[in-house]
Amino acid sequence: MADIGTIDGLASSATLREFAQQATTRSTPKLQVDQGDRVEISELAQFLSRLAELPDDKARRIVDIRTEIDKGTFVTTERLSVASDRLFEDIGKAQPVTY
Repeated sequence: MADIGTIDGLASSATLREFAQQATTRSTPKLQVDQGDRVEISELAQFLSRLAELPDDKARRIVDIRTEIDKGTFVTTERLSVASDRLFEDIGKAQPVTY
């Protein structure tokens, strides 16, 4: 499994959407399966499948954000400020709870 690229590696060479589409069209040899065998889909494969359904611009944005999170560069002072401003706006719009 050493030949499987990371999300960061895939993002720089091709979109994950293209990669996911290629993975679903590859032919695999048919194997005789015993009744006790089972298939488990990895979280990455599930992610790639969902990503392939998105428009290219949204898929690219998700790949970019995940890459920034992995590198530790996603959280910035500016982003925290925007997030806190939006949170306070939402709190101000909330309806008061009555008992």
